[in-house]
Amino acid sequence: MAKAVVEFSRHGLEILSEKYGGDCTLNEIRVMIQIIRCNLEGRTCTVTSLHKVTGIPMPTVSRAVANLQREGWLSERPDPNDGRKRMISFGPRSIENTQDDINRSIQWIRDFRRNGLTI
Repeated sequence: MAKAVVEFSRHGLEILSEKYGGDCTLNEIRVMIQIIRCNLEGRTCTVTSLHKVTGIPMPTVSRAVANLQREGWLSERPDPNDGRKRMISFGPRSIENTQDDINRSIQWIRDFRRNGLTI
């Protein structure tokens, strides 16, 4: 299983470096994967939910979200049901991705799950 995780990470980093210059940290990648999952599953995504599902410390998640937001990959907006919460979604730079990029990311996650690994 460890070999599969390493392969998944290597493949993901290759995709990111080809497409985006490879400037993301591993925690930023984990955050983006969870945001893709939330989007696929129709769930709301917040810093707290990212912290809970990834186990990444809250300050680290906040820093990853802030970095990705500053680079245009993510955006935040107030939760209409609770103004204290901030909902996280794709930013303008993410939305510029072609449908092929999105399909490749989705297939990457599905392949990972098919091999019995969780993300």
